[in-house]
This record gives sequence, C-alpha cells and structure tokens, in this order.
Amino acid sequence: MKIRNMIWSLMLLSFIFTSCDKIDAPFTEEVVKPTTNKKVLLEDYTGQRCVNCPAAHEIAHQLQDAFGEENLIVVAVHAGFFADPVSAPFDYDFRTTAGTEYESYFSVQTYPTGMVDRVNTGGNYLIDKDGWSTQIAQQFEESALINIEIDNSLSGNSLSGEINLEFIDELSTQAQLQIWIIEDNIVKPQVIPGGLDEEYVQMHVLRGAINGSWGQALPATTYSAESTESISFSNFQLGDDWVPENLSLVAFVYDQESKKVIQVEKKKILEIVE
Repeated sequence: MKIRNMIWSLMLLSFIFTSCDKIDAPFTEEVVKPTTNKKVLLEDYTGQRCVNCPAAHEIAHQLQDAFGEENLIVVAVHAGFFADPVSAPFDYDFRTTAGTEYESYFSVQTYPTGMVDRVNTGGNYLIDKDGWSTQIAQQFEESALINIEIDNSLSGNSLSGEINLEFIDELSTQAQLQIWIIEDNIVKPQVIPGGLDEEYVQMHVLRGAINGSWGQALPATTYSAESTESISFSNFQLGDDWVPENLSLVAFVYDQESKKVIQVEKKKILEIVE
C-alpha cells in the first residue's frame, strides 16, 4: 500500500528532527492521501515554555501536508507545567478548563506528547511525537462509520451552530459528541532550541470546549445505517482577543467507555472568499 511507503519517510523525519525549529519537507516521492472519508484527530500536548515542543509542531505540520489538512485534524492543547503563565514574556494564558482536565485524565507527564484518535494501546493513550505517523496511518485504514457536517452562525461575539451526523454503518455504543473551538495564527513568544522566538506563530490552539470538557451523549445508543442525528448549540461567547477569521470548530464523536474517536470534522467559522 503506497501510504505505508510514506510512513517510512515520516519515521526518518522523526530521527533527523532534533534541535531545529524548521526543517525542509522530507518527502521525495508522491504521497497518496487517504481516499476514504475517515478523518483522524491528533491532539498535541504542548506549552510555550517547552523547548522541544516546536519540533512536535513541525512534525504535525508535515503530517498534515502528507495526509491532507482536511483529513488529519490537529489540535494543540496547552496544558501542564510548560503552559502555566509566569512573568513576561510568558504571561499569556493559553490554558483551558478542558485541556487541564484532559491532561489529568490521560496522565500527561512529559512534553511534547500526543494522542491519535485517543487510541488506547496497552493501557496508554499517549504517543511520543516520533510514533504519531505510524498510528495515524493505521487509523486511516479504518472505515468511517459517520459523516459529520458542521453549520454555524456568528452574531457579534456570539457563536451558534448545529452538528449534523449521518451514519454510514450501524453504530451500537453509547457515543459522545464533543465540540471544540480552535484558533490559528496566534503570535506569542515560544521557547525554541537555542533561545526564544518572540514572534512564534501558534497554530490550531484549543480555545474552549463548547459543550463541556467531555461533550454530550448522543440521544440514542444504536443508530442504523443511513439514519441521522442533529445537535445544536447557541450563544457561545468568543474571547475578547480571539480573531474570528482564524477560528474553526472541531466536532468529533467518540466512544464513551473507551474514549476512542470514531469520526472528526473541522470547519472555519467564517467562510472567507479570496
């Protein structure tokens, strides 16, 4: 399978990527992007004062280039010691209530680290950045059980929307719907190997969990193929310094017991016409 060839290129990237905060794309051959409608969620646990985290940011960026940004949805969760605000220039607080809960629940202790579709392997959800590519490729080999469509409207700083689910195959489990809001292009200081980047661009930063840290249960525990479900939210207030043009909604359905992500989708809250 051609996608497996890409894995070895990404593994090579993991070995050579050590102290630099920028590298050239490692791909020397055409990469075949996923052809199914399965999408994958990568949660990158990070912090402004984490010197090794920019390496993980770059790996996540390269993986999105390889698999397609529309297929691999990355969310940067600023949580833990390296995200704690201190004196300037690290006095900005990226932390969220949800991110702090996830850090505790999933026992995040070293940075950077991440989760791929919250797959639990041998009792451990967390994967070092060097193992992300292999797990992501494995998840893309699964069939999608659900299609997710996100609709939203913005009035001033008040965000409302609806998440529409279309079940491709039967789903028989208690599943949860989680809705996040994330932001790109936040320019803030970041510790990097060799010093400080005062104009570091933070991407896909988790800003909040619209329907609570663990989302909400789907109304039914069994859905037949071709059935649908819709869940709405209203009057979520944006932060005063958030830039609407840089904001996106991320919605995913996951198994309540195992926490494994079944399907994920992302949509910018404003459709920008070039």
